[in-house]
Amino acid sequence: MLKLIIALVLAAHGIGHSMGLLQVFKVATVSPSWNGDSWLLTGPVGPTGTHVVGVVVWSLAIAGFVALAAVVVGWLPEAWFAPVAIASSVVSLLGIVLFPAAFPVFSTIGAFAVNVAVLAAVLWFDWVPSDLAAS
Repeated sequence: MLKLIIALVLAAHGIGHSMGLLQVFKVATVSPSWNGDSWLLTGPVGPTGTHVVGVVVWSLAIAGFVALAAVVVGWLPEAWFAPVAIASSVVSLLGIVLFPAAFPVFSTIGAFAVNVAVLAAVLWFDWVPSDLAAS
């Protein structure tokens, strides 16, 4: 059961990054204070380049965390867990740093917390899904 809960949290976290895509493509207004710009990138690379970076970051985070959920439930090889967990968390954190206004404040705090928890689980505790009994 715990594996399923962890997988659902990871998948939901990944899917949550779609809020960035929805706003970049002007499908929905998730955070009214964000227009797709980055405090760091927009000046040097312009709005189009910034939007491309945003789309890449959010898409990689979505794919990575959904893949992590698949690893946890056993649909993908467990050997993928650590590298995909680290890469996905770092990419998501990069998105938070580059686009701090992209999501509502509590979503940003929650995303930050999940990313840090995943990194801690992998880097400090060497956790892998098989550490849990089959549930």
